[in-house]
Amino acid sequence: MVYMLITSYSTMKLSQILQLLCIFPLIMVPYVLDKIKGYQIDEKLIFFYYLFLLFALVMGSILKVFYQIWWFDLFTHFLSGILTSVFAYIILEKYQLTSYQYRFFALLFILAFTVFVAGCWEYFEFTCDKLFSSDVQWVAKTGVDDTMTDMLIATLGGILSSIYYYIQIRNKK
Repeated sequence: MVYMLITSYSTMKLSQILQLLCIFPLIMVPYVLDKIKGYQIDEKLIFFYYLFLLFALVMGSILKVFYQIWWFDLFTHFLSGILTSVFAYIILEKYQLTSYQYRFFALLFILAFTVFVAGCWEYFEFTCDKLFSSDVQWVAKTGVDDTMTDMLIATLGGILSSIYYYIQIRNKK
């Protein structure tokens, strides 16, 4: 990535340069959570987090796979829904809300958290489009269809994960 930034910066759009620069702080998130906040994240979750960064930022945005494979954007949004629901479940565990008596709350919290993060991501894309005169949301091509599809697919990932966690909690009984 550093090589790409050094050798190609003159032909890259500002949004691509910023995406490349964002990767470095994002890679540090698990380390910062562990060292500063004292919260250790499961190694499998860290692996999936890095895998998501690879798919979404590196392959999708920087290498432009989003434009080459029609379903790649949907796939990354589905993964984001699953990953977000895992984070929601971790929050529930931290506050001891994963017992049987909280099963319906947990189901709704995971789903609401996933929809909230998907919405925030679309706000972020919209803001970037306006600030950098880009079209990350493909509004010129699809209108709001891409944005709504992204949110629906992320929500579907959240729904499936919510059901999985609901069954896990229900079986704790």
